[in-house]
Amino acid sequence: MTRPNKLGTKDTRTFNLVMRSRTLDILSRKSDELTRLTQTQVSVADIIRLCVDMNMEQTCEEIERRYLAQR
Repeated sequence: MTRPNKLGTKDTRTFNLVMRSRTLDILSRKSDELTRLTQTQVSVADIIRLCVDMNMEQTCEEIERRYLAQR
C-alpha cells in the first residue's frame, strides 16, 4: 500500500529531525490516540507539521527575545 498524499501539493521538501526519545514517545502515543479518535491515520509527522504551522511566529519571537536579552 502506498502512502497517502496528505499535503496535497508537490511544493514540499524533506527535512531530517533529531529529537529526544521521550518527545518521540509522547508524539507516538498522541498519534495512536488521535488515530483511534478520528478513525483516520494521524502520523507523528502530521502532528509536528501542525505544531510548526501554529507556533512558528511565536517561537521565532521568543528566540529573538532571548537573544536580545543576552546582549
